Amino acid sequence: AQDVGENQRPNASRIATLTGLTRREVAALLQAPEDAAPEVERGRPRLQRVLSGWWTDPDFQDSLGAPAALPLRGKKVSFAALVKRYSGEPRVLTILDELLRVKAVRTRPDGRFEALSRNFAPARWDPDGLTAVGEQVRDHFETLVHNLKHPSRPRFNRVIENSQLDPKYVPLLVRDISAQADTLVDTIDDALNNPAATVKPGDEVQDAVRLGIAVYVFESPVVVEPTRARKAPFRSRRKER
Repeated sequence: AQDVGENQRPNASRIATLTGLTRREVAALLQAPEDAAPEVERGRPRLQRVLSGWWTDPDFQDSLGAPAALPLRGKKVSFAALVKRYSGEPRVLTILDELLRVKAVRTRPDGRFEALSRNFAPARWDPDGLTAVGEQVRDHFETLVHNLKHPSRPRFNRVIENSQLDPKYVPLLVRDISAQADTLVDTIDDALNNPAATVKPGDEVQDAVRLGIAVYVFESPVVVEPTRARKAPFRSRRKER
């Protein structure tokens, strides 16, 4: 199969209807060059990079390879140094407050900070939370559009579902799927954020690639229609006396 040509581009109006994006937003994504660099990341990706660095960078790990307990300030091994390396965000306390709020980090009795989770998930309607939602929708949409344009070299995208699942099994399956996905993603995170394979900021501009995966569970109620219409109840044809 050949890549989709200019005269075979997916219809922007139809995509907008399916995704909920505006036609202008869809058109901008469709017309963007394949190698266009994304804008500076904000919201969840910035915070996620800080957590990933904490869990994968040996400079911020203890002797057992776990995230080290970090003091707030310090030139080499500190939370401020971690934020500087992986976020570029000067507002260290803003990032710390958000990680503490979602319980991804806790304060130890000795005043140092300890990482509890490898993931950050915004849970409120604020600019950062909405930005994070928009960025995840953008990433998913760009992957689907890429696959429409280039069916001969698609990016990995796979969806599995049971559209007639018994509701009583949902909690058990969600629990098991989440646990298995966490294990998978943590393993990939270690390889993906290996410091040896990561371009670190220097004195000059350097080329790099943003690569990642997204795993999420979707759930919605459905109605399973009966296989046939119910028979009308039997009525005697005998006349009452």
